[in-house]
Amino acid sequence: MSNFLIILFCLFAGYLLRRARIVKPDGFKAINTWILYIGLPAVSFKYLPGLQWDNALLVALISPTILLAGAYVFIKCLEKPLGLSARSSHTLILVSGLANTSFVGFPLVATYFGQQEIKWAIISDQSTFFLLSSVGTYIAIKGALGTQASLGVAQIAKRIVRFPPLVGCILALVLSRLIDLNPLDPFFTQLASTVSPLALFSIGMQLSFNFYRSEIFAISVSLFYKLILGPGLLILFCYFLNLRGEVTQVAIFEMAMPSLVATSLVLQEFRLNSKLGNSVIGLSILLGLLTTYIAYLFIIAFL
Repeated sequence: MSNFLIILFCLFAGYLLRRARIVKPDGFKAINTWILYIGLPAVSFKYLPGLQWDNALLVALISPTILLAGAYVFIKCLEKPLGLSARSSHTLILVSGLANTSFVGFPLVATYFGQQEIKWAIISDQSTFFLLSSVGTYIAIKGALGTQASLGVAQIAKRIVRFPPLVGCILALVLSRLIDLNPLDPFFTQLASTVSPLALFSIGMQLSFNFYRSEIFAISVSLFYKLILGPGLLILFCYFLNLRGEVTQVAIFEMAMPSLVATSLVLQEFRLNSKLGNSVIGLSILLGLLTTYIAYLFIIAFL
């Protein structure tokens, strides 16, 4: 119960403090800088070094990619009918295709499956995080440029490899093979623990319930895919391929989580439609507390 309260408290604290003008309207930028350059790299150093490969983890590794690919196809098919700009459509792809596998995911996995099953959720979380840092960055760059603009492969690669969370991910993988990072685990744990509450606070500061009429349908479409269609298709996918067991159940449950909060940082970094994206993220967290329970019932019944 405390996890749910923390989620709601951080989200609405940011929203209310901005509305009361206690914090500056652009105060979230400083918070995002901390998360982007320090918090998210620390997450990689906390979780990546200890991971060991097992074939059973393939579903947890691949499902985030399938979810993001499905969001890309789904939103692109609706881009023209909805009259979306490149900035808005790529914003919706990111918030629809990346799940909040850690801050919301870990507590809910512990609640529904047991604390010991978080070890499987970590795989989904790191796969999602790597997608955000690599493919997600590419999608953001293309959205910022517009559908008619072009950018060389070298230029895109340069911008991607300079993205701090990806740098942290690579360094964590490389350095953990060369030196023992275990003595620094408490240090990275403390830094990583700042990500979720600060990110939710930042989202709250940017959250707005003043939508344009055209945005209401776009937001609904994004929420429909993220909370219902995407997870539903993954459940069917695993069911027909006869993929069963606790790893599969946890992996698919993670994909039913609300939109990834850290996506907001990418939207801000590459100047996409942050207002639209943050509205989807905030609303998905509120609605997701109900839809994840429904997803759990289907997962237990079919997987």
